[in-house]
Amino acid sequence: MRLTLHTDYALRLLMYLAIEPDRLQTIEAVAARYKISRNHLMKVAQTLVQAGVVDSIRGRGGGLRLARPADAINIGAVVRATEDG
Repeated sequence: MRLTLHTDYALRLLMYLAIEPDRLQTIEAVAARYKISRNHLMKVAQTLVQAGVVDSIRGRGGGLRLARPADAINIGAVVRATEDG
């Protein structure tokens, strides 16, 4: 099975957020860690927020966190939400 970059980045973002589930993470920190485009990662994060997998906290001191515990997230559902077909 071949995954798009969008899905690859989504899975990387979820893994990064799962490392410290109680701490908010910024797009900038994740993009710097994986050396990927900040703009592309923002689109990925938006897809995951719409799928209900990630919570986005706006404003100063905001960031991203998992919407539910990592063991409750179905990877198949994430792949289906991020892949085109």
